[in-house]
Amino acid sequence: MIDDPHLLLLESSLAGKTNALEELIQIFQPKVFSLALKFLWNPEDAEDATQEILVKVITNLGSFRKESKLSTWIYRIASNHLINVQKSKMERRKVHLRAVREELHRTQVPFNPSSHFPTQTLEEDTSPKVSELVLHVQVACTYAMLQGLTRPYRMAYLLGEVFQTSSEEGASVMGVRPETFRQRLSRSRKQMEAFLGKECSLTKADNPCQCTNRITYATRAGRIKSYLKLSEQMKSDGRWKEIKPMMVNTSKIRKAAEVFRNHPEYLPKKNQLENIRTLLHNSFPLTTR
Repeated sequence: MIDDPHLLLLESSLAGKTNALEELIQIFQPKVFSLALKFLWNPEDAEDATQEILVKVITNLGSFRKESKLSTWIYRIASNHLINVQKSKMERRKVHLRAVREELHRTQVPFNPSSHFPTQTLEEDTSPKVSELVLHVQVACTYAMLQGLTRPYRMAYLLGEVFQTSSEEGASVMGVRPETFRQRLSRSRKQMEAFLGKECSLTKADNPCQCTNRITYATRAGRIKSYLKLSEQMKSDGRWKEIKPMMVNTSKIRKAAEVFRNHPEYLPKKNQLENIRTLLHNSFPLTTR
């Protein structure tokens, strides 16, 4: 029998105990949102997807056959939903790594002294404002790079490299054979390593793209607006955990996955439990067969 830490909560949920079901939602909401945000880039799209995924989980909970861990089954639902969800505006523009590279080269402009944004580098000015702006630039920029991977390859990369699932579990989540998952992971890893290895200073100090040089552009273009709103809401709710942006490291070459693993764990702007309760109220009875 599979050792599943969520088995008791599952059984209680299926027995009709609302508190147990809500606890399951509370456990998996941040995990699903983290995957959705990295996969979709836009926080609003990620919040919508998270809610839709959790509703699918709840309404199909009775069909879970315990042939895997509950978490694997939930991630399978999330993976299928994200791979098949309507394409975002960014994806409809047919984003690819070549286009991302062209934009990076186009916007490598140092701070303008006449701008209201700080002119110091992060090493010179570590004030919360500068540090947080750099952090959001790093997150928005690197998540945008992921959009250059096709959806199946993007999912394989996130599961295998960022969330560090095994080939067997990753394959189970994506509904493919382990060798297929490993192939997708290998190819996506090579693409991201090659791209960040040549462009991003977070992987190699002398690469052309410097986070501080993108603050003015990213802010004026609205590229980090959604992330700033997200962190502000989390601050007001007392859920924001301070994290410093990753610094340029001159002593070694970082792997691309290290960059993604260093990012803060963003949470939805608000707990979605109330929204889910409303959606499910007398509309989707929990199946208990």
